[in-house]
Amino acid sequence: MKLNYALKEPTDYFKGIGKTKLPSPTDILIFSRSVKEKLQQEALQNRSHHRFVLAFNLQTRGHVNLNHLSLPFSPGQALLIHPYQFHHFSQLASAKLLWLFCTFELHNDQSLEPLRNRILEVSRRSIKARNALLEEWHLCSDITPDSELQDTQLQVALARLLICLKQDRQASAEDLPPEASDSFLRTINRLMTEWRGKTMVVADLAKALSLSESRLRAVFRETAGIPLGSYIQNYRLNRAMSLLRTTTLPVGDVAEESGFGSPQAFSRIFRKETGLTPRNYRLKGETLHN
Repeated sequence: MKLNYALKEPTDYFKGIGKTKLPSPTDILIFSRSVKEKLQQEALQNRSHHRFVLAFNLQTRGHVNLNHLSLPFSPGQALLIHPYQFHHFSQLASAKLLWLFCTFELHNDQSLEPLRNRILEVSRRSIKARNALLEEWHLCSDITPDSELQDTQLQVALARLLICLKQDRQASAEDLPPEASDSFLRTINRLMTEWRGKTMVVADLAKALSLSESRLRAVFRETAGIPLGSYIQNYRLNRAMSLLRTTTLPVGDVAEESGFGSPQAFSRIFRKETGLTPRNYRLKGETLHN
């Protein structure tokens, strides 16, 4: 047998190639969304969390709203949503769609910073890696769930896909995310970002947008697929969850920064919506990362 390449003799037997820390994703989940209502309602219910969300648009263009950004999302594209990023989906071209999602945890998350807020054109190389990941996912479903070898193969397949997407990012000429200039939800999110630390109600938004409250609610429902009141509360809770998990601010300061009227109201609403007090939610996050 003949090797295809000539191998040079190492000059140092104790120094090799490969010092970059590879991403090691864990707790992987893969699922799809094919109906607009379910896509939008699930985004409302899941709120901010410590997991990464990798989305592939296979069919039907729309917009992904990330914090104050509104990014057009078309078939053939991918987007990695980072932990604690507020996200919602809007302006879908059809009630029927096909978007693929892979969520996972990754403690060494700095390796994926180049993908933050970037819409990616998926290359053939990445499509091949995505298909390999799906194949490994189906194999995991067909065998004993506790198979360590199969788990490892799934993690390796996802790590390979993430590396391919980073290569797609490097090959892209885009230096800034392609924002829509006239996004209604982007304006709403921008206003809520600017008003951090203030208690905000629908009347405030209506006044800022020169609309009646009823008209604002109707336009928002048509655009986002959910009630404006629910969206505002979800935005506040996302902000609070992020602050609780990523800062050491006292709970009272988190309540104020998130736009809740008082620490008491914040704790009551937070516990009702999450099942945990703010302090217990923070402690749970500390346990996850230790």
